[in-house]
Amino acid sequence: MIGRALISASAAKTVQQPSLCDVLLWMAGDTFHWLHNGHHYYPPAPGEESLTDMHIRHLRQFLGDRVKIFQFNKDQERQNGADWELWIHDRSHGVGLRIQAKKASKQGRYPFAHVVKGTNADQCALLLQDALKVRCVPVYLLYNHWEWDGADLEAEAEAEQAGLLCGHGVDDPARHGATLLSAYRVASEIQRKRDGHNLRHRALWRESLPWNRVLCGGRAVSGTSHQVLTGVADAVRGLIRPGMPASTPNREEAEAGGGILRDGPNLLPLHVVRLLEAHEAEPPPPPVPTATTVLVDVSDDNEQTHTWEFVSCVRPSNPARR
Repeated sequence: MIGRALISASAAKTVQQPSLCDVLLWMAGDTFHWLHNGHHYYPPAPGEESLTDMHIRHLRQFLGDRVKIFQFNKDQERQNGADWELWIHDRSHGVGLRIQAKKASKQGRYPFAHVVKGTNADQCALLLQDALKVRCVPVYLLYNHWEWDGADLEAEAEAEQAGLLCGHGVDDPARHGATLLSAYRVASEIQRKRDGHNLRHRALWRESLPWNRVLCGGRAVSGTSHQVLTGVADAVRGLIRPGMPASTPNREEAEAGGGILRDGPNLLPLHVVRLLEAHEAEPPPPPVPTATTVLVDVSDDNEQTHTWEFVSCVRPSNPARR
């Protein structure tokens, strides 16, 4: 039923493939309710790997020929601190993200200060270091739910006051089931923790943005590929700037994603070009391994029509929330 809702415009119109915005928005809602219900009504809550696998599957299912997905050895994540790599591109230029996923606990905390097992390496430091090697911007993808400490209405009111609801009311918080956060901001908070302070989970959560807002929201998704990619690059730069620690080496470069997006979308690096030319079942090894690489094509010859009939999130399934 959900799949039909995503790919059907209306009985009176030609069926259209959903836009990237549609899919991201729907996945955020699905994540929110699956995690919320798992923590509070129908345990157990899904794990980070399950949520990530679901997202990658839905990107494949609903974006069709516009997406190529390459799976690599999961153990390779230990080498770079990332769960997956995402490129939004037009076959010549693109914006790349190195993504580390973190799931909110029942109390609304995230395992940011993670040490990679068997290496004693800081996961965030690896993410920052290796993302730049493949010309990607390092980010955290937060899987969120509300009703922290049982204070559901209080948390929703707090989110609305902080401007996290994108103009939507508290009745529709599920748009924030998947949000993006600068890895530089996380690194500064981890350093603060090393200095003897508590890690401020809510402060980081407030600074994260819905991934559909960063990757396509607020811009004409039916525009040219150049407009789409320029909008994504601008939004990613905006995500990175806040909270940049003053001690960061070459701070100006870091604020622009290591200089990667200073001039907008970049020429695709060689490893992405090779993946575009490769068969998904036989991918060439990436220069810095990760578990999965997702390539989303927004070229002008690909349909980017927004299915305006699909504008709301999946609603709660438990009776207590109806």
